[in-house]
Amino acid sequence: MSNKKVCQEFYGSKWKLLPISWKHQTKEFFEKSTLHGVRYIAESGRPFYERFMWFTLTTLGTVTALMIIFSLWEKFQSNPTITGLDTDFHNWDVPFPAITLCPSNSVNETQLDEYVRKQWGEDLPEEKMNYYKEYIAQIVLLSYNNFQNIDKFVGDKSLPQDNFKQILSEVRISCDDLAYDCEWKDMEFSCCDAFLPIRTENGFCYSFNSQQAQLEAYTDLKKVSDESVQYIYETDSTWSLVFSLRTKNDNHVKIFIHSWEETPNLDMDPQLVWMHQICRVFFSSKHTYTTDDARQLSAKQRRCIFHDEIKLLTHPRYSYSACMTQCRMETARKLCGCVPNFYKEIEGFTLCNLTGLGCISVHLSNLGRGLNCPCELGCENTVYEVEKLVDSVEADEPLHVGFGSWPMVRYKREVLFGWVDLLVSFGGIAGLFLGFSLLTAVEIIYYFTMRALCMVHHNSDELMQIYNEGNSDTRQPEFNQQKPKIKKKKLSAINKKNDEIYTIPFLN
Repeated sequence: MSNKKVCQEFYGSKWKLLPISWKHQTKEFFEKSTLHGVRYIAESGRPFYERFMWFTLTTLGTVTALMIIFSLWEKFQSNPTITGLDTDFHNWDVPFPAITLCPSNSVNETQLDEYVRKQWGEDLPEEKMNYYKEYIAQIVLLSYNNFQNIDKFVGDKSLPQDNFKQILSEVRISCDDLAYDCEWKDMEFSCCDAFLPIRTENGFCYSFNSQQAQLEAYTDLKKVSDESVQYIYETDSTWSLVFSLRTKNDNHVKIFIHSWEETPNLDMDPQLVWMHQICRVFFSSKHTYTTDDARQLSAKQRRCIFHDEIKLLTHPRYSYSACMTQCRMETARKLCGCVPNFYKEIEGFTLCNLTGLGCISVHLSNLGRGLNCPCELGCENTVYEVEKLVDSVEADEPLHVGFGSWPMVRYKREVLFGWVDLLVSFGGIAGLFLGFSLLTAVEIIYYFTMRALCMVHHNSDELMQIYNEGNSDTRQPEFNQQKPKIKKKKLSAINKKNDEIYTIPFLN
C-alpha cells in the first residue's frame, strides 16, 4: 500500500490514529513516570538484561502490593468492627425487659361452655358438645405448636369459618384469671393495667413492659413510645417485678424474658416454664450497641441492622424477632394466600379462615425454625439469661423476676477498619512498593484519555509521521551501494618449489 493511499485512509477518519496515540503516550509515560523502576524499562540505550531486571522487580512489587491490598480488602469485608466491654456503666439507662406470660391453657372453661351453648343450643348431645368445645379451644390455643390439631375440623361447614379474633376475645382467660398482687419497685399496681394481652406465635399471652402489646392494646399511639418503657436505676430499692399466678398445677406457664421492643416468637425459647415450684428468678443481661460510625459499613459487613434502617410492617423498630415474624408471614401468604390468626391485622395480609388454617398445617415444616430468612440481629440487641432460681417454700408464694446484680454487662461495637483506614492502607502499600499515589492514578487516566485524544485532534500530522516511520519499507541508504570494482594486476612471482605464477587481485 502506498504512503499516499495510507494518508487518505487515515485522514478520512482521524480517530483511527487513536491507537497510535495510545502507543506513543505509553512510551512517553514510561519515560517520564515517577513510578519506581518504570522509566528504566522503556529507556532506550540500556542493555536488555538491565531492562529485564527492572521489569522483574517492578512486576514483583506490583504482585506483592496487590496481594496485600486484596488481604486488606478481605479484612475490611469480613471483620471491620470490634466489640469490646463498655465500662462507663454509671451513665446507663437500663430498660427493664418485657416479661411475657404464656399459659399452656389460655381457655376459660366457663366461658367456653357458655359460648358453645349460645352458638349451637342447649340441648346438644354430649359427643357434639365435646366436639364443638374442642374446636373452639383449638382456635383459642392456636399457635405453631397445635396446627396439627386443626386438620380434622377442616371442611366441616357447621363450624365457624372465620372471625376467630372475636372467638378469642370471648373465650380466653382474662388478666385477672392469670395474675394478681403485682408490685413494681416495692409499689403495688393493678396487674391488668400493666399486663396487656398479646397474640404471639407461641399462643395467647400477657406481657408486661412490651411495646408490641401496647401497640395492640392502645389505639392512641401517643401512649406507645420509648417513654412508656420501664427503667431501673442503681439507686432503686429493688430491681424485680413481683406478681402471683392464679393457675392450676396442670397449667404450666411459659415465662419469656426479652427486650421491650420484641415479641416472643417461634425462634425464642422461654427462660422458665413455671409449674408452682419456683418463687424467684434472677437473670443477667448482655446488651450490645453499635456506634453510629458503623453506618458507613454495609449490614453484611457489620452483621447487624440499625433499628431505623429497614422499615418493617410488623413493628415500628427493626429487631431480629420482628424481621423473622414478617418473613414467616410473607411465606405463609405465598403458600396459602393468608396468615395465621395470631398475627395482628396488617394491610396486605389476610387472616386465614378455617380452610386457610388447614393449608398452613400442611406447610407447617416450611414455616418452622428452619425457615431461611434474610434477617440480621439488631445493632442494639439484648440477651437475657437466667442466673439463679430459688425454690418455693410455701404454697402460692409470689414470683419475683428481676436482675440478679448491678451493673448489667454492656458491649460496644465500633468500627475498627473503616473506609478512611482502607484508603490509607491502600495508599501506604502502593506507595511503599511502587511509589504510587492518587495523583499517579489521575496522571495515568490523563495520559490515556485527555492527552491521547488531544494529540489526535491537534497533532495528527505528527502521529501520521510516526505511523509512516513504523510502517515504511526498508529505508534507502543515503548513498548508492555498489559492488566494488576489482582490477586485477598480475604480479608474477616465482615459486621456487613449483615454478608457478600467482595472480593477486588488488582493490582500486
